[in-house]
Amino acid sequence: MNKSMEMKRSLVMLSIGFSVALAGCSTTKTEPTPSATPAPSTAAAQSAQPTVAPLAPVELTYYFPNGPQKDLQTVEDAVNKLIKPKINATVKLKLIDWGAYEEKMKVTMASGEPYDLVWTAAGFNNYFQNVANGAYAPLDDLIAKYPDMKKGIPDMFWNAVKVKGKIYGVPVFQQSTAGYGYIIQKAVADKYKLDWKSVTKLSDLTPFLETVKKSEPNLVPWEFTDAFTTAPPMFGLESLGDAKTPGDLYLKDGGKVVNQYETPEFKDYLTLMRDWYSKGYLRKDAATLKDTNADRKAGKNALQLGQIDIDSVAFAAAGMEATGRMSGFNPDTQSYDFQFVKPLLTTDKAAATITAISANSPNKERAMMFLNLLNTDKEIYNTLVWGVEGKHYKKISDTRIETLKEGGYQMFAPWEFGNMALSYLSEGDPKGNDQKFTQMWVDLNKNATPSNALGFVFDFTPVKAEKANTDAVIAELYNALASGSVDPNKYLPTFLEKLKSAGGDKIIAEKQKQLDAWKATSK
Repeated sequence: MNKSMEMKRSLVMLSIGFSVALAGCSTTKTEPTPSATPAPSTAAAQSAQPTVAPLAPVELTYYFPNGPQKDLQTVEDAVNKLIKPKINATVKLKLIDWGAYEEKMKVTMASGEPYDLVWTAAGFNNYFQNVANGAYAPLDDLIAKYPDMKKGIPDMFWNAVKVKGKIYGVPVFQQSTAGYGYIIQKAVADKYKLDWKSVTKLSDLTPFLETVKKSEPNLVPWEFTDAFTTAPPMFGLESLGDAKTPGDLYLKDGGKVVNQYETPEFKDYLTLMRDWYSKGYLRKDAATLKDTNADRKAGKNALQLGQIDIDSVAFAAAGMEATGRMSGFNPDTQSYDFQFVKPLLTTDKAAATITAISANSPNKERAMMFLNLLNTDKEIYNTLVWGVEGKHYKKISDTRIETLKEGGYQMFAPWEFGNMALSYLSEGDPKGNDQKFTQMWVDLNKNATPSNALGFVFDFTPVKAEKANTDAVIAELYNALASGSVDPNKYLPTFLEKLKSAGGDKIIAEKQKQLDAWKATSK
């Protein structure tokens, strides 16, 4: 089916779903929460029972990003078979390719389209900006009705998604504690006897990359994922609001907001990336490449940045055999994962993956019922994440699966939905003791060292215009600088001047004002 036909089909289905939802919800403004009621022992008791109206059927529209999946319809049908008896709803899975997702959601939100659920994050498809723009519904009252969902997610995560004291999205409880390092193909490290555990900073990787460049022409030495905005603690910084907007904190300070793009750490990073790019360690199209999943699945990257909570060294010490994070995309590509920046829970990582309900949703309570199931029902969660047993994966044990390459459904994204503690383990997860592994990362996240500003959420409302203007500057120049595609000595001054003209200093001043007020009230 071509893209035009697919778009028409989606619009037709959306129109049908919206009509059904409006018809189903036309007589009531709120829906009753399903609950089990003990059977009355007498006719009198039965007559005393309150009458609970049955739930009208609705279709929920759920937007989320991932790579294209050939067999998405089979998974949608399987999910609906499970949820319909529980909440009398079906869900239309609107999967959008990663490279097109942000723009698609901007258009969708601007149009006022009445969708129901949407994946968002502190940075990508900017949750905080979208809240400021009124795109998402406040959820506190609905969340209170589902204590099992709420108690399954630590308070630190809920605090990270609050804006002016209200919650507008359900955080995914996943491996969020932000330790950082790098990932290297095991075959490469072993073949060239690289001392992969000796690394203490990014520049230490230069000789490894040179070895790959000279000896492995079919591999990309370094996959470009921007370390500066993906891993601010690697540079001694913490993001406030989102990772790209001007205004960070130094971890060693925690009180003064600085322009991260004016720091010596940023200049040193750009210089390093320019050196790597000039030597051919990155793809020539690194600045414009939207999706790196194809290279990951093909096993083409020799080394890449890693957000790592538990690394290969820690797994070995715990007696577990880990095939590494690269094997999560390609089971035939094992890796060593090495952490050289210790774990820290920051607001942007606790809010790194969120499901929100649209302010225009006609089915807000039913959408919350579905979210409750995704966070508490293991069968529903794993069907959405991994697909249908026998077609998309095979069970190895009660807790572990092996995905089927030709099944047509391989998202490898348990962190994108619900509560990741419910997830089956797959090829990329360590072997030895499945329960122990899950408990290791759960405990690490529940007991994480908090940042100086954990729970602080920047309200963009006073600087909405400046935010839009600086976003445009960043979209124009940042990737070219951060990938090393252009000379920072020439283009960094231009970038900084454009940020200043766009209102960057005003944003930083507003962040400082709000941070000071937050600190004064949080003591």
